Amino acid sequence: MRENEISIFTGKRAWYELLLASVFFGAFIYMIVLFVYFAFIEVSVKIAIRAFATFLVFGTYCLVYGFKFSATKNMLINLQTNTLISRYIIGPFSYDVKLKVTEFEYVSFFEDRYGEFGTNLWYVKNKHYKMYSFEDKESAFQFSLNLSNKLNIDLLDATEKGNFKWVEKEKV
Repeated sequence: MRENEISIFTGKRAWYELLLASVFFGAFIYMIVLFVYFAFIEVSVKIAIRAFATFLVFGTYCLVYGFKFSATKNMLINLQTNTLISRYIIGPFSYDVKLKVTEFEYVSFFEDRYGEFGTNLWYVKNKHYKMYSFEDKESAFQFSLNLSNKLNIDLLDATEKGNFKWVEKEKV
């Protein structure tokens, strides 16, 4: 890793998440096979239409949750070009989303309406990039503090609605 880059890796998924993902993907493939079988091999228009309708409703559900339980998100922040690269990985496949910013302003951590804690990276013109969610406040704080130290920018504690506080990093 070069000095002007920050890499953030989410790590691997737990075994039970991968098991759930394989069940959802397996159900998705099973529905495709059923549709193909009744539409082209054992031609039954009525059953093929029902299989297709089931595939549209439950197949979409299975595909979305299969991705949810198997996808990981890694990030690369290039300080030289001020570029954020989010890499979404599912098995051997990956997809990069690049975002060019002019200047990083501060990092904030907050509690959302579901009781989870998130981290945002704010940049010029009051825009932000939602980075990660955490189950507890301490994890969100530590991640945000480390990121703000590496980027050499301020840290905002926005966990209490309407009572935002700048964190003095020297005291932490």
